[in-house]
Amino acid sequence: MTTAPDTYLGQPVPERLKTQWRTWEAAAWRQQQYRNTNRSYPPDERFNVRPPAELCPEHRRLWIDHRNLRFNEETGNRWPGYDGSPFEYHGVNMDELREWRRCEWDEKASEQMRLIERVCLSGWSPQCTPVEETAEVVSLAAVKQRSVEDVELPAEAS
Repeated sequence: MTTAPDTYLGQPVPERLKTQWRTWEAAAWRQQQYRNTNRSYPPDERFNVRPPAELCPEHRRLWIDHRNLRFNEETGNRWPGYDGSPFEYHGVNMDELREWRRCEWDEKASEQMRLIERVCLSGWSPQCTPVEETAEVVSLAAVKQRSVEDVELPAEAS
């Protein structure tokens, strides 16, 4: 769905969000509407947000990589899901703990995605790759085909 519905969970969608349905602002509004229905664990909203068009190719890749991180319900590992984060729990309701951890994953992945946006759009990131430069990247095969004689040495080295 690329356009906003008229209502979400029985509440009218504000006009300002109808044109920005795939933004972080709209995602926060959707989560708030979900919580207003007395449900504690809203669905993952990061999959409903689109990357800004101004992101450079490298930051777009990083943004999508963080969006695609998924909580593993079988292991229950905490963010970022590496080994060594055993599923320790207190209490008897494993389903609730699983949902809490899933929401934690969504929140932390979303934070990373927003951080990537801020870093790239600030213009100060050394990782930024301008769009026009990415087409001129030299392939590794082309580099391997060059011989030592093809490389020009500085004048003081000859």
